Amino acid sequence: MFVWPVPENYLALYGKDYFSGAKNRLGYADYEGDKKKLCGTFKNYLQRIEAILPQKGKLFDVGAATGYFLELAKENGWQASGIEISQYAASVGRKNGLNIVTGNFETCDIRENQFEAVVFWDVLEHFARPDLAVRQARKILKPGGILVINTPDSRSVLAKILRRRWHAIVPPNHLCIFSLKNLTQLLSKNNFEIIKTARVGKKFSLRTIFKVLANWQKISVLRNISNYFLRSRIGNLSAYLNLRDNVFLVARKK
Repeated sequence: MFVWPVPENYLALYGKDYFSGAKNRLGYADYEGDKKKLCGTFKNYLQRIEAILPQKGKLFDVGAATGYFLELAKENGWQASGIEISQYAASVGRKNGLNIVTGNFETCDIRENQFEAVVFWDVLEHFARPDLAVRQARKILKPGGILVINTPDSRSVLAKILRRRWHAIVPPNHLCIFSLKNLTQLLSKNNFEIIKTARVGKKFSLRTIFKVLANWQKISVLRNISNYFLRSRIGNLSAYLNLRDNVFLVARKK
């Protein structure tokens, strides 16, 4: 599933508002406030990576945002760096001492064969050219290195049931959504071997859950509840969700 034509100015979406407020109804209600809710999810990701790469090494986070995953990876002994398309988010990460460059991953100049792991957390669906992103990931990985992806699955049960009303269909935020089958084909075409797939849930704040519901259903009462949670401390409360419409995938460079 893909957006065509790709809007020329789609990268302008990723300003400060995308990470705080989401006034245009895309992005995060409060990324900095919500990121700690993802701590358990990111630790789960790291454990899965380290089960394959117990010696750790160099890790590169594509779409690093303000760098919360990079912080956890560094604390866990990885040499962690990343790239982020948003100047605002990358600058926040750099102020916190993290190695995050601002730029377009598909076309950036990065030395080849240097990373043990490259991660795409909820970012593959944002690329206008995901094929180039996968090719770039292969180029910078060492032989035997792994590419780890979490992304919506267009052939999940929920996606089949909801069809065009599926909450992951949010252009121009999401530009390309793969099924597990054609994502596997893309990776195989680029000389990756699939070594693991899973369905991993996440913990979300109430403000984020109701913002997504309001944008998805476009019902005024949900919009009012969403606005209330944005202003209220109750919005900080969180819940674990696993709708099984995202795929977690590990692929090894041949």
